[in-house]
Amino acid sequence: MTENSWMKDPSLADIDSRKLDFMQKMFIESKSLSKKEMMPFFMALAMKSKKENIQFTEDETNRIIAVLKANSTPEELKKMDFVMKKWGKN
Repeated sequence: MTENSWMKDPSLADIDSRKLDFMQKMFIESKSLSKKEMMPFFMALAMKSKKENIQFTEDETNRIIAVLKANSTPEELKKMDFVMKKWGKN
């Protein structure tokens, strides 16, 4: 997936650009992490989102995940599936 091509998907047009930028940063920073490094990274990210008052509705989360999955490589999909299983989102 190109670095920000997913952000231009029409199904995300009504999502605040701050939220999409936040997800983009998360995507870039998490690319090189191992499975072992993922959970601490995402826990820190959750704290950062709370501090910056960035909250996603369930609908926004589902749409972003769908778009990311549709634009991901098989390796990226494996990482996403791992994280989603850990967080109870399948």
